[in-house]
Amino acid sequence: MVSSLLDSVPLTTLSGVGAAVSNKLSRIGINNLQDLLFHLPIRYEDRTCITPIADLRPDQYFTIEGIVQTCEVTFARRPILSVSLSDGTSKIMLRFFNFNAGMRNSFQIGARVKAFGEVKRGRYMPEIHHPEYQIIRNNTPIILEETLTPVYSTTEGLKQIRYES
Repeated sequence: MVSSLLDSVPLTTLSGVGAAVSNKLSRIGINNLQDLLFHLPIRYEDRTCITPIADLRPDQYFTIEGIVQTCEVTFARRPILSVSLSDGTSKIMLRFFNFNAGMRNSFQIGARVKAFGEVKRGRYMPEIHHPEYQIIRNNTPIILEETLTPVYSTTEGLKQIRYES
């Protein structure tokens, strides 16, 4: 009975879901409120603690904190922003293949950075490509998530942050 009610409620009745978002959701099989409620995460990410860089393992996701040691743009086939961080236990390289001048300028040497992403093996040190990051100003305490973060399958034009709202 409830199921038949939920599958008749269009997504556009929800606040913030217009025709454009509804069309994007329909590409991944979400056509009504029932589909949305049963659209479960494909995995969960643990952003509840900071992991020392020396303890990182390749092909897993981690939250790290470090101090910017170097920040440079190198040119291969296209420009790459490379930022090395150190936390006193080891070093890691953050690499950005799509970046702007504002991003480059935010990574001042000596700045504290919190970053999250999938660790990869690099030539000289571990790397995270396109991490989510936050520049920590002054002595502001780092705010960590209190629970695991769900990750949903998505489609072009629809980002994870949209699911959270």
